[in-house]
Amino acid sequence: MDKKLVVTAALPYANGDLHVGHAISTYIPADIYVRFKRLKGYDVVFVCGSDDHGTPIEVSALKAGRSPLEHARYYHDRHAEDFRLLNISFDNYHYTHSEENRELTESFLIKAREGGFIYTREVEQYYCERDRKFLPDRFVVGTCPYCGAENQFSDLCEKCGRVIEPGKILNPKCAVCGSTPIKRRSLHFFFKLSAFREKLYSWLSSASSRDFPKEVVNYVLNWLQAGLEDWDITREDYWGFKLPFKEASDNQYVYVWWDAPIGYIASTVNYCRRAGRDWETYWKDPSSKVVHFIGKDIVYHHFIFWPAMLLAAGFPLPGKYVVNGYLTLEGEKMSKSRGWLIPLRYLLERYPSDYLRYYACFKAANSTRDSDFSLREFQRKVNNELADNIGNYAHRVLVLIHRFFDGIVPNPSCFDQDDERFKAFIEKAPSELEPIYEEADFTKVGDRILQAFSEANSYLNLKEPWRKAKQNVEEAATAIYLSVNFLRDAMVAMYPITPTLSSRVLSFIHVDGDLQLSWDSLGRFLVKPGQRIARPQPVVKKIIDAEIEEDLERLRRGFLEEEPG
Repeated sequence: MDKKLVVTAALPYANGDLHVGHAISTYIPADIYVRFKRLKGYDVVFVCGSDDHGTPIEVSALKAGRSPLEHARYYHDRHAEDFRLLNISFDNYHYTHSEENRELTESFLIKAREGGFIYTREVEQYYCERDRKFLPDRFVVGTCPYCGAENQFSDLCEKCGRVIEPGKILNPKCAVCGSTPIKRRSLHFFFKLSAFREKLYSWLSSASSRDFPKEVVNYVLNWLQAGLEDWDITREDYWGFKLPFKEASDNQYVYVWWDAPIGYIASTVNYCRRAGRDWETYWKDPSSKVVHFIGKDIVYHHFIFWPAMLLAAGFPLPGKYVVNGYLTLEGEKMSKSRGWLIPLRYLLERYPSDYLRYYACFKAANSTRDSDFSLREFQRKVNNELADNIGNYAHRVLVLIHRFFDGIVPNPSCFDQDDERFKAFIEKAPSELEPIYEEADFTKVGDRILQAFSEANSYLNLKEPWRKAKQNVEEAATAIYLSVNFLRDAMVAMYPITPTLSSRVLSFIHVDGDLQLSWDSLGRFLVKPGQRIARPQPVVKKIIDAEIEEDLERLRRGFLEEEPG
């Protein structure tokens, strides 16, 4: 059976720059998983793209003096560059305002209507008499009808996470001019979400805990038990795709949360057309699996709206979800208005991407529990673990080969009890790492890798090959042989997390250029006696206190968003 995977990462809104929270909660974890599955030999298509439609983009474009499309393309390009700097290995980074997405969006709508899942109903819509336009979603702010949180947009409460149906926001105000809107009646198209309640409940009730976070499933099941309301997918005076139905008026458009997740498929289509592949084998073939990486703020959309849409359109349901919580910053909630955030570009221009990727894995536990980004903790993790532990071990082992064996891997002699124990440790390590990589609990992966290096350091210190080599070089050969094989395997195992660092160390070991990046190569002692080793260079530069103090001072002043360039 072909091992095919589609892996998606949540589509970032094309209305502002990415910050460190986006990277740690979604994009780095998704890339770690993808690189792991590629090491395992899977045929992975890793897709994403900018979320171009809806009122957030329209409002932001209005402030910037651009058309919504110009604005979306501007931030699409900036995001693509950030992802390149972060070493995110997307096969395709597309956008939702594309012909592929338009075609698929219309197809989903038509199939849903043919199946009896779309109907029309008159509704009351907010209308601003001062601006003379209908006010969809984020053009209206008010009080959440579910939890009472104030100053919430009319489509989603950021405090309780509930989707707010059109017209239900309390104390509404126009987000543009602040006036109180009136209501006008119009004919809207509704998706019969309520018809999928039982199928969704059955699907989630039987979901594997390995592939679906149990804590997320439990509260989604509670939402389903409470019942589902049909979903208004119509918006007036809106930035998006026109509704394809003849009854729709000229100013009626498709709600962004209908076309946005279809963008995952559209990005796959765009990639497959260029690569000469059949996109349907990834999205429709039973042997393929769709994996979504999201933040907990969009659970409702991905566990209820999206699977119902897939069922209505005749697609299989997703096979795995990875959901991470919010990231606070220095113990405080991030705030765009106060500038209490760190732009991703800022951090990547100051430090190697592997530093952030390594730190991020300890914050990505596939859990909705929130975590915190601390600059001093970031420094400690890089300096104490990546430099002093991992980087230093690599340097020690490779330098010893040059000092005592002229840069050639020695032939091991007899193995004593300690050697046999360490050899067995190297052999079994892949089977211990593999299941936690698969769970996408990268905190556990990071902890396990650190434990492995602690074991390797203890063995090296116990054997003292530097002392034995001075007396009889052959007595040091076995310890050096085993240690360089551990190092080689550790770098392959860490490659999904720190691809640049791992590749560099592996290039010292495999000077012929064949790094043999595959999971199956682990535990096989592929570094053979007689193999030439390059003279190593330090691979991790420590972060000095002055750099972190500069970062903290910059944060205290506030990273208020300014129009770049």
